[in-house]
Parts: sequence; structure tokens; C-alpha cells
Amino acid sequence: MRKLFLMLAFLLPLFAPDMSADDENAKMKIPLKLEPSKHFTRSLIEEPITCHYYGIVTSIVTTVTSDQGNVTLTVTNLSTGEIWYDVFDSGTDPQTVLPISGTPGFYEITYITSSGDVYEGSFTIE
Repeated sequence: MRKLFLMLAFLLPLFAPDMSADDENAKMKIPLKLEPSKHFTRSLIEEPITCHYYGIVTSIVTTVTSDQGNVTLTVTNLSTGEIWYDVFDSGTDPQTVLPISGTPGFYEITYITSSGDVYEGSFTIE
């Protein structure tokens, strides 16, 4: 039995998918812009909402640095028409993960906070 586990330990890496931490899609920051018609601020304070696309797990990871109340997240693949939704309470869940398909295309991402602030961004998966 021990020989079987030892053999599996040596053979398992041969069947692992080809992934690299240096891959350009491994982690991609998605720049967000606050809808300009509502607010104009100049500040050195960190962005209240940041998001990244993690290609290895094909997910959007959102981090909220200050309580924005309930936040509605919508991700749309404009090339295929796929849409993903999530609603989370940023006071209790300052970080959330939304799995997406990872299908190549042009994606649009929108966050709407309880106060009505709208953050928008876009990214491309090739």
C-alpha cells in the first residue's frame, strides 16, 4: 500500500494541468470607475471597492475596504451574453468570490452600493 502512495506521489504531477503563476491571466486587477455624474472626489484614501480576476480559479474576487451596505455585483460577458449576479453585505463580508465561466470574451462588471453609487469596469479574457 505504501508503494502505491509513493508511486502516485511521483506520477500525479505528470497529470496536472499546465498552469503558471507568471501567466498574464493568473491575476488581473480590474480598474473600477465611480459613475462621474454622482460624485467628484479627490482623495488619497484607498478605493472602497477593488476587484481582481483570478484565471486559475476563473473567479472575480471583490474586496470592500469600508462598509458600503448591501452591494449588488453583475458580471456580463458581452461576447457570449452570459451573466452572473451576486448580492452581499459588505459590512459582514468584506471579501467575496464570484465564480464565472472564464470563456474568452469582453466582460463588463458593475457594482451598485446601498447608497446608489455605481462602480463600473471592464476586462478581457483571451
